Amino acid sequence: MTASLDLAAQITAKIDRGELTPGARLPEVALAEELGVSRNTLREAFRVLMQDGLVDHIPNRGVFVHTFSRDDVTDLYAYREFVELSAIRFAAKNPLILADSLVAMRDAYDRGFAANEVGDWQEVGSANSAFHLAIVDLAGVARLSADARKVLALARIGFMATYNPETFHSPYVAMNLEILELLNDGKFEEAEASLHTYFEHSRTDLLAHLPENDKVS
Repeated sequence: MTASLDLAAQITAKIDRGELTPGARLPEVALAEELGVSRNTLREAFRVLMQDGLVDHIPNRGVFVHTFSRDDVTDLYAYREFVELSAIRFAAKNPLILADSLVAMRDAYDRGFAANEVGDWQEVGSANSAFHLAIVDLAGVARLSADARKVLALARIGFMATYNPETFHSPYVAMNLEILELLNDGKFEEAEASLHTYFEHSRTDLLAHLPENDKVS
């Protein structure tokens, strides 16, 4: 089981990096050879990923990276807002964890800023995921961080398949900096309010640009 969980984590990372896009078919034989695993182990990993909502199995067709719907957006943002805002509330009580997370957040912001400057939107998206995972890490709960990594990968599926990536990603680089600076200054309530605004804008933006068929694919 450990092998299949490790493999599921590898595939999740590929989704988060934008290497596997929404609706992409995951060919069993080719993927097993690429990753150096047995087909049985890959099938077990697929089952884990299906439970996490990252892939879909379509009978007689195969396994595909999940495609996004409005319900996905609503559920994901409700989860993310609850978890990340709660993590910020823990931050004041965990100075050592806060210090480590601020370093990770600064690194992620710097990566996102540099990528934004050269128009590398895939890297901007990856850096954004890393930034918000560092916020979750403020809670100091390893299992929560592991779950959040899966949720952020699922969110990335929606981001990757939206309209103009520059229009979607670029404004949030500055929003992340504001959150980072407020946390660095110990202004936790203001950071929480800024993060809430971030989620409101991002959720509204994504919902407004879903295709007519209610799916991002």
